Amino acid sequence: MKRLIFFIFVLIGFTTTAQRIQNFYGIVSGTSVGLRFTITKGPQCSGYTIFHSIDSVNFIQIYDYPGICGDVSVNQDISYTHTSPTLNQTNYYKVELVPYEVSPILRVYVADQPKKQMLVFPNPVSNSYDVLGVKIFNVSNTRVIGFLYNQFGKPLREYDLVTTLDMTAINVYDLANGLYVLWLTDGNQAFASKFVVNR
Repeated sequence: MKRLIFFIFVLIGFTTTAQRIQNFYGIVSGTSVGLRFTITKGPQCSGYTIFHSIDSVNFIQIYDYPGICGDVSVNQDISYTHTSPTLNQTNYYKVELVPYEVSPILRVYVADQPKKQMLVFPNPVSNSYDVLGVKIFNVSNTRVIGFLYNQFGKPLREYDLVTTLDMTAINVYDLANGLYVLWLTDGNQAFASKFVVNR
């Protein structure tokens, strides 16, 4: 009987200390930072708070969601855009699930003159999408060539595309979950954008 009670306490300890905050990442868009994370299925939490820091030690609250979060049966994806990060340096972020969990610290560098001239969408790519839209700013009706790389820098595909106005698309139906980089050039400028597949 004592062993059974001990086993139940150990099992409860493992289930209540499992990391619920998953897939925490940030995407720089202009001079804003889009933060994304998943609260995995499990007991509901009493809200979440997002914190920001410029030194990774002294954090200030930038967003507080006081409602019920999390779901017993499905994962919950959360998005938040920080519109006023500190420019030209590394910004640090963390998320706290009230009252019992804090995420690892995320580092994101934000420049005052962003180099990003290509936008890919949807990002992240979920089950309902087989095509990734690609918008290349100020490159209309132009041939672009390039590569798709995985997160380790290994080239997976080669592209030879033509933009219609400033839009084109690539198939992503067979990509596994993970981080990818699309790199294209029109012969004068190079464009790169990261995206995540999370099916």
